[in-house]
Amino acid sequence: MLHNQSKHTSLTEAEQRQAELEEREGLKSRLLEEEALRRGHDVRRLTYDTAIITINSRDCLFKDMNGPLSSAANMGICDDKNVARSLLKVNGLTVPASTYVRLTETDKIEDFAKEIGFPVVIKPNNLARGEGVFTHIDSVESLHNHLQKLSKLISDESEKILIEKQFIGDDFRFFVVDGEVLATTKRARSNVTGDGKHTVLELIEAKNQLRLQNRDLKNFLIPTDPSKLGRLFRQGKTLDTVLDDGEYIEVRDESNIASGGDGIDFHETVHPTFKDIAVQAIQSVPGLHYGGVDVIAEDITVAPTEENHVVTEVEFSPGPLSMFPWEGPPRDMAGPILDFYVNTL
Repeated sequence: MLHNQSKHTSLTEAEQRQAELEEREGLKSRLLEEEALRRGHDVRRLTYDTAIITINSRDCLFKDMNGPLSSAANMGICDDKNVARSLLKVNGLTVPASTYVRLTETDKIEDFAKEIGFPVVIKPNNLARGEGVFTHIDSVESLHNHLQKLSKLISDESEKILIEKQFIGDDFRFFVVDGEVLATTKRARSNVTGDGKHTVLELIEAKNQLRLQNRDLKNFLIPTDPSKLGRLFRQGKTLDTVLDDGEYIEVRDESNIASGGDGIDFHETVHPTFKDIAVQAIQSVPGLHYGGVDVIAEDITVAPTEENHVVTEVEFSPGPLSMFPWEGPPRDMAGPILDFYVNTL
């Protein structure tokens, strides 16, 4: 049944003030500040995403949730998908077959796609939140069309991009601090569930009203622009389609929260060996003490093999996905990071 959201169509005055505050002060930084203040630490805000937190009588500079033991070198490696992937591979983790090539070298890109076989994924090497990531490319013609789209997002076409074999499965984010996995979250693609009465557009709008009540998801609504809903149309549906009662449909290919996806808690059901893989992935980047690990798996509840999963990325500054899930209990990120510094400094 479609939720009646009439009472939620506008934010309260308090919620508006909170939204304005978080616009000025990045959400990750704000969450860390709130936890530090709750624990009695002195906090001095510097910019929207940086603050000084006094820990064990020491002033510590934090940007988002990254503190004095998070180096610029760590960030550079994690942001460079190709370099990070090479470290994962050297450390024995299963990663997608991929290559790193200039955007203008279309012949090389095409040859590699044919070599590894379609479908393939292309992505910029250092953009965030899924920007410029194109999936389900299943032909040479589609590949060239998406390369043209990507070129419009990259100012310097001499930059290199990743092209990789697409692994079919669900996308999961692990949050690791000091050798321990503290959250496991499925990043479900943008979706709606029918009620036999309302159109896909109406279902999206109703779900977006619910997302507006979530401190994280309110920033990442499901788009209604048809050009961003390729998965919907490939299934023979449109925004005017009325789904059957209980019919679940994914409307976008991207599997991240910034694309309108849902965070679903899997921490208690994930196979424990996947947690070991996530810890190993963080430890593959020398000096990295905490961060996010992205894994695509056919079934996260069964033991991992070389065939049923790939590790795709290490995130230096992961979003607060586990703290504001669409389904399941919230799992803290700010507290464990503060604990790490209290116990380490």
